[in-house]
Amino acid sequence: MPSAEQDGESSGSSDSEEEEQESLDDRMKRITKLGKEGKMEELVKEAKLSDCSPEMLAFASQKSKELGNIAFQKKEYEQALEYYAGALLGDVPEKHKIYSNRSACLFQLGKYTDALVEATKAIKCDRSWSKGYFRAGRAAMEMEYYQEALEMFEKGLDRDPSNKDLITWAEKARKIRNQQQQDKLVKKHTTDYSKFESLTKAQTEEEEQEEMANDPNRVILGDKYYSSSKMEQRQLKAMLGYQEPPPPPFEPEFSMDMVYRHDARGMKTQNPVWDPTSREWRVDAKPAPSRVDYSDSQQAQAIALFLERQSDVQYVDNWLAMLDEDSTPVEVWPRAVRDLIAQMLGPKDGEEKRKKHSMLGDDARWLFLGVGTTLPLLTAARYLPKGDIIANTAHRAFYIADLALTIAKDNGIQKEQIKWIHRPTQDLSIVDPDGEDINNLTGKVDCVVLDYELFDAGLLGKGVLAKINHTKKKLVTANHLIMPMGASVMCAPLEVISNRGNGADGLDWRAVDDTRWGAFYEVGNLDDTESHEPWRALGEVQEVFDFDFTESELKLSGQRDFEFVAAEDGVLNCISFWYRMDLTPNVALDHTPAELRSPSASSTAPVGAYARHAMQWLAAPVEVCKGDTVCVRASYSRSRVRFEVTSPEVTMKDKKVSVPRWLMLRIREEERVEAYRKAIEKALDKIMQQREAIPKLDRHPLRIVHLGAGLGQISMIAAKAAREAGVDEREVETHGCTVVAVEQMPKVVKLARRALKDNDLEQDVFFCSEDVRKLPSQPTRAQLIVTELIDPGLLGEGILVLLNAARIKMCNAFEHQVVPSRGTIWAAAFEFGEKLKTCHGFDMSSFNHYRTNLMVDIDTALENGTARQLSTVFQVLKFDFEKNEMPSSHSIKIHPTDDGKINAIVFWYEVAMDQEGDILLTNWPEAVPPADFAMMEKDLHKPRPLRQAVCNFQGDYIKEVEKGVPIEIDVGYTQAWPQFVWPGTEMVQKESGERMAKPPPMPRHRLHFEKLKTETEDLEKKLQSGLMFDEEMLGDGYAAAERIALEPNGNPNYLIDPPNANYFHMMFFL
Repeated sequence: MPSAEQDGESSGSSDSEEEEQESLDDRMKRITKLGKEGKMEELVKEAKLSDCSPEMLAFASQKSKELGNIAFQKKEYEQALEYYAGALLGDVPEKHKIYSNRSACLFQLGKYTDALVEATKAIKCDRSWSKGYFRAGRAAMEMEYYQEALEMFEKGLDRDPSNKDLITWAEKARKIRNQQQQDKLVKKHTTDYSKFESLTKAQTEEEEQEEMANDPNRVILGDKYYSSSKMEQRQLKAMLGYQEPPPPPFEPEFSMDMVYRHDARGMKTQNPVWDPTSREWRVDAKPAPSRVDYSDSQQAQAIALFLERQSDVQYVDNWLAMLDEDSTPVEVWPRAVRDLIAQMLGPKDGEEKRKKHSMLGDDARWLFLGVGTTLPLLTAARYLPKGDIIANTAHRAFYIADLALTIAKDNGIQKEQIKWIHRPTQDLSIVDPDGEDINNLTGKVDCVVLDYELFDAGLLGKGVLAKINHTKKKLVTANHLIMPMGASVMCAPLEVISNRGNGADGLDWRAVDDTRWGAFYEVGNLDDTESHEPWRALGEVQEVFDFDFTESELKLSGQRDFEFVAAEDGVLNCISFWYRMDLTPNVALDHTPAELRSPSASSTAPVGAYARHAMQWLAAPVEVCKGDTVCVRASYSRSRVRFEVTSPEVTMKDKKVSVPRWLMLRIREEERVEAYRKAIEKALDKIMQQREAIPKLDRHPLRIVHLGAGLGQISMIAAKAAREAGVDEREVETHGCTVVAVEQMPKVVKLARRALKDNDLEQDVFFCSEDVRKLPSQPTRAQLIVTELIDPGLLGEGILVLLNAARIKMCNAFEHQVVPSRGTIWAAAFEFGEKLKTCHGFDMSSFNHYRTNLMVDIDTALENGTARQLSTVFQVLKFDFEKNEMPSSHSIKIHPTDDGKINAIVFWYEVAMDQEGDILLTNWPEAVPPADFAMMEKDLHKPRPLRQAVCNFQGDYIKEVEKGVPIEIDVGYTQAWPQFVWPGTEMVQKESGERMAKPPPMPRHRLHFEKLKTETEDLEKKLQSGLMFDEEMLGDGYAAAERIALEPNGNPNYLIDPPNANYFHMMFFL
């Protein structure tokens, strides 16, 4: 039996052996690491190779080289690096080849910086060997050093001019280098209005020297040190193994309290900035100037310029829609001008009521601020042929002035009758008639007409108060007249909430109500039940502000507290407001909603679908009971009105998500929901019958794919239908969700998941926030695809491309159904805009050059005389989505039913939701008889609002036809839109590769419009790439967008349509 002392010695010996073994393991790891990194001196010292004989080292080196070559051929690049490191230990010949092989290994492993270093060593060993330069050039290419890569390839060609690899890669590097230089040059000369110079501006010499001295990650090519931008430095650090985590995704939050900060001077900016030191988003602590001053922010200036140009592009579309409908403002403004002229000229024979103006007569000098449709201006010019009339376009876009000039010429207005001043209103002043500034006033005016275009639905949204003050202070005589004379802002408390399980779909949509907010008020038409959600008033209409435009100066801010008593129980979440305007003593415009209008109201109800009501969502909803008193504070600033509930107090919540308003309307489309529900139930019945014939253990789990899911309404209906068809809780727990919903907008998906939770369907529906084309192939294949990717023209939402991708990625080739199963496009020829030739006694047909909209309500157009049907209905294209059978291009005969000029083809869809074609969903116009009356005997569903798609023809492509004389037209389609082309039309190819008809000759004003539209689209792309997709600039972009959306026209240097600014801000939350 051993003694205790012996046991202790034995134990100590064992510990010593373990320590020695651990030390050996650590040493081997260090030796391996040094070999991979190519640190030869440290490797020799660590492995104690200096004790070995030269012969032994030479033999080991040669053997390592051979093993390295074998490993390289097997693509075992990590192992090959170790062997090549061993080959470099001895005095082996052709070391430059070993360095080259190590560079190749590192290149294959994606370690381009290390590969460049090894290639440089190969060059130093043998400067006459061309392959070293090839290796260095390839590594530099991957690091995006294209100029340096080209230099390496060219040096290699100096050594070996016939080397094909060097020739090929030198050409590639040269092309990329040239393209890069061209892009930089283009970018340099197109950033006058942008904020992106900081991304492309080269580093100064001082920064380069500082980086050269302090940057441990610099790259050496020959004897040069190459600096790079911040983005390139981040890429380089990642290549060198510096694992710097990316910043977390920027999650914008909007504090509703910002709406009620009436004066932001001295406040801290809510500007999220990414701090790389603390690795978090922080709020900028710099004091901000006034919210209406953009001079301190390039981002704000770029966004404001884009929004102004976007508003100018939409200008003509808005007026064309109002002319087609003959909306109330189109009729009221010329009538008011006639009344104003009558006041100046005195009463007609037999009229005693009207008195002649005591100071002004037919020699008064007129100033029109804004030209709008030009109808008020033309009215004045016709009734005052010798009058002194000045028209200020109030916009920067030249096409607006040129269009107005063309319309005046079309109506026989002489050039001398109207002086045109094309500049923003705030730039108007009285100048020397003989001076250089001929585009301005040369004397004060007696009568000022503010066009309807200067007012928005909330009256002040376009900054009209400041314009009136500027005009009165600098431009008018003492006894001037102004039209309109004044306006009152009226309001009413509303409840606008989503269904709580009481809708046609039976779903609870309370989650959607959290998205009812905005930095600015929204505009709409409460009288249009189809394009607006249901609402109800919770109190009486009240007048909150009264503006008298005849006063010498208007206050640019004001406040008033008022209260109302709840007329019934409800949830107060919106204050709707509008204006009642007195244009002259005899002409008024009252936008009070029809439901709230007093029976004794003197003015007639407005006509047309134009947006005339503003809606401000409250910071938090207030639950009220009948008889409760609610206190509200109303206030206004230079370009907006605000409402805030002061009692009872409610807790505000920061807003983090929003949805497009059309999605809110979509969940209320009862006919669409019913068509999908019936088709899904019918398809599931067939699928379940097929499953019953298969042994239970061999059955695949039921899977439904839903494309274009939006808020998940049809997804939840499909999940419920699957439960009713026999899918139980156990099957869902075993195989996962029954429905896979695909929707690309991430914030919408976030909201949809909340809706799933509210309806207890979290386990049944899985939401995927991704483009279906980017998804990997799914192991569990779907038996049913449901798609809502249908627009009024059938193809506009990409149903062909995305459905095909889903079929490949998520379904078996011939073992699935599609809802809808088939689709047919029908069409008819129409003539639009003929009535504009006699619009209130004037020829306004020049507006027809701007019929570019892709959607139309043809029933309304036929009713108001804007459109005239010139042919019978004809079938255009027929698609079988389930069998994946697509039509080919072909020609169609059109049979005219009347003489006229075809300037549009209106088309719509008829989709068979089921395989048998018994359930139909169609946007077939009510006013157009069906081609086959058998359609009326089927289960027919029409979505609301009913809209159709349209293909407009311009210029030489407008086809004159005779009744009964058929003509041909060629039809085809792209991935997302049908095409209609007259035979013999010259086709051109766009940059995308798509072929289109060559644009016809256009009038000058339309060419200026197209130029503005193209520039605006380019600016939008730059904003998206700069503000939306760069993590370091996203916070700045959001802060600038918020700043503008809070008061879009607070800065008088811009004229922005407020809904555009509001939606641009909302994009950060979609």
